Amino acid sequence: MKRTALVVLFLLSTTIFAAAQAGTLKGLVSNGTTRKPAGGDEVVMLKLDQGMQEEAHTKTNAGGEFTFKLADARVPRLVRVNHQGVNYFGEVAPGVLSVQITVYNSAAKVADMKLMDHSQVYEAKGDAIHVIELFRLRNTSRPPMTQPTFEFYLPEGAQIQLGQAVSGGAPVKTPPIPTKEKNKYQFLFPLRPGITQFELVYNMKSAGGLKVTPKFDSQADSFYVVVAKGMKFAPSDSSIFKPMAQWPVDPSVTGVEVYGVQNFKPKQDLAFSLSGEGLLPDPQQDAANNAPQSGGAEQRGPEPRGNKNPVPGGGLGTPNDRPDPLHNGQWLFLGVLSLFLAAGGVYVYTANLPGSAPAPAPTGNPSPAGKPQKPAQGRPDMLMEAMKEEMFQLETDRLQGKISQPDYESAKAALDKTLQRAVQRQKSGK
Repeated sequence: MKRTALVVLFLLSTTIFAAAQAGTLKGLVSNGTTRKPAGGDEVVMLKLDQGMQEEAHTKTNAGGEFTFKLADARVPRLVRVNHQGVNYFGEVAPGVLSVQITVYNSAAKVADMKLMDHSQVYEAKGDAIHVIELFRLRNTSRPPMTQPTFEFYLPEGAQIQLGQAVSGGAPVKTPPIPTKEKNKYQFLFPLRPGITQFELVYNMKSAGGLKVTPKFDSQADSFYVVVAKGMKFAPSDSSIFKPMAQWPVDPSVTGVEVYGVQNFKPKQDLAFSLSGEGLLPDPQQDAANNAPQSGGAEQRGPEPRGNKNPVPGGGLGTPNDRPDPLHNGQWLFLGVLSLFLAAGGVYVYTANLPGSAPAPAPTGNPSPAGKPQKPAQGRPDMLMEAMKEEMFQLETDRLQGKISQPDYESAKAALDKTLQRAVQRQKSGK
């Protein structure tokens, strides 16, 4: 009798424990453009336990609602909603059984999309020129809308190295895609209401100098040229470009020369020439030189350039293995880039907070009243952001025909394995 009672008790406890793990995820998708429920949208639940797994598919009902049965609610998940061809994501932390996602109607060109500023940052050594280009846009559309792409021009011969977008969260790698027009590219990244910043890095070759004739697809309020000291900047019309004491996009950047144009006209001649050599300042070395020295301590000299291993704060990813003609690898340049982009990322994030921008901030977890909820404590934010980044990249490549189905499946399998190990380390607390 005692043994039977113990078996029954064990089975009962096991059933209760399994039931506690299971649950039903309830979701609500709201249309931020119409301020109504988003009915009929495709919804995919992605499980992040053993890699990236498409766990279930459904559609929202007329009330914008959807549900998923969860065998184990302790696993982190992402919910992807596709509305008018644009993907929106909601994060589901372990133990959470509800998610709310705001989507927006799309338009090829949103009328109230403003290019706040456009910057080009240059450094040069020998016949190699390295360029950072930044675009900051504000979407104040009323009613709020999403623009699926952003188009721009690059100079002839630009060799693109990196591209990314920042919109209210972690940077997302998104390579520029060539259009049918020569030297015209587009970012396949949705510009939701609020601030979006695009960043790219490319190389140019010059024979004793470089002539730049900027071409704009969108009219910017301000245009800035930032050059490393040692380089000579010579505008075609000296009355247009004005020397500036600092770069308004990030006033903390020093050791550079800045030239700006405010409220320029479309037909103004903004051409300029660059010559000479100069490298952008090393933020790590500057920080070391400016750090207070303790009494009696031996003062260290500056560290050698190019031997550092900074992780770009802007999130531009791991540099490629190709040699950099500027300084034996891209580490230093990316370290400088992280300094430039860190403030930009913070600005984009804070500008997209409620009350900071005229338009609602893009968020995957708005409350029913439209205000974003506070993020759950202890959720795997870095893993979630990495998932969104890689998913977006893979889907973009597949849609553009840049990757075959076997290669897509192979990349997805590799990502699954990486995430599986990451989740296992997270569970073990290591």
